[in-house]
Amino acid sequence: MENKVFTQFDLNFLIVLVIHTLISLVIAFFLARYAKQRFITNSYKVNKEDLYRLQDVMNESKLYKYLFRVSLHKNNFRSSLLYFFLFNFSMPILGYFVSILLARLMVNVEYEEKAATTNILNLDEFGISFLEVERVFGEGSLNDLIHSKYAPKSKKLRALNVLSANISPANLRIIKQTLSSTDDEIRMFGYAIIDKAEKHLAKNINLEIEKLKVADATANLKDAAEACKELAFLYWELLYTELSHESLNEEFLDEVEKFALLSRRHYLLILNEIPLESHDEHVVITTNLSKLHLLLGRVYMKRDLYEHALTEFITAQELRDDDTSFVLPYIAEVYFLTGKYKIVASILSRLKTLGINSTIYPILEQWKRA
Repeated sequence: MENKVFTQFDLNFLIVLVIHTLISLVIAFFLARYAKQRFITNSYKVNKEDLYRLQDVMNESKLYKYLFRVSLHKNNFRSSLLYFFLFNFSMPILGYFVSILLARLMVNVEYEEKAATTNILNLDEFGISFLEVERVFGEGSLNDLIHSKYAPKSKKLRALNVLSANISPANLRIIKQTLSSTDDEIRMFGYAIIDKAEKHLAKNINLEIEKLKVADATANLKDAAEACKELAFLYWELLYTELSHESLNEEFLDEVEKFALLSRRHYLLILNEIPLESHDEHVVITTNLSKLHLLLGRVYMKRDLYEHALTEFITAQELRDDDTSFVLPYIAEVYFLTGKYKIVASILSRLKTLGINSTIYPILEQWKRA
């Protein structure tokens, strides 16, 4: 009789244990999926973070490195699943409710942002602290020279030649004004400069399109990613230099976005196939991805999609931990256009390299002290 009681007890205990284990595992699975909202999910960012962490333990023992892999970001789901399961299993019934509360807290907890107090800007306090900015040739000196009635034609042609060496929006605006000149030689030279710049870009675009066709035909993902990246930046150059006609701007913006997204998708596929130990390849691809995110941000800025632009700029910044100064001015511009001036000031205060530019220095100091 006593043996039957113990046998029945053992059987009931085993059934309860199995049921408790299954419940703990099911709850742990759903809570681990729920907790994924708190973790980074971008594959290239996860790989980059894990790569740097693995490099820090390269000199440790094999056992340590093997156990360390459990803590990698890409294993967050497994770690969460194991944690919630052990938590539930070690505290029957009570653990179920406590683990649910912990998961909610993990996902929804928010940290208070500390905003620096600001005061009304008083220009008197700056005194003579600003660097003195002087003009060497005067503002628009080449523009004045080209449109002067009394300047010799030889100097006007030389000025146009100087402007053609750097095809920027400002220089092109001056060159385009010569198209209405009464002097045939000046007018034709201006037209030749613009025509040469357009043909140069068109030639490069056609070359990259051919490269893309070959890469697609041979299923070469790396060449396709590179060709799409170059096409995105070439179409952007058409817009940036204002060589394109205004009626085509929206069409070219679509081309920039299309090729940038294609290039990003190709690079992500390549990145997922590269082993974590290939550090140099990771750096090259993440740098290219950062440039593409920055370009997409500028496209969305053109379309007044500031939230989308900010997302792209922040992603570009996260991919380049070594140097974020290149993207911070764009982030500051987004916050300025959306009226968040306090954040603009805090961002500009981090840009020490801008202080070297004597023209920007006074503006930078005003924002830093505002």
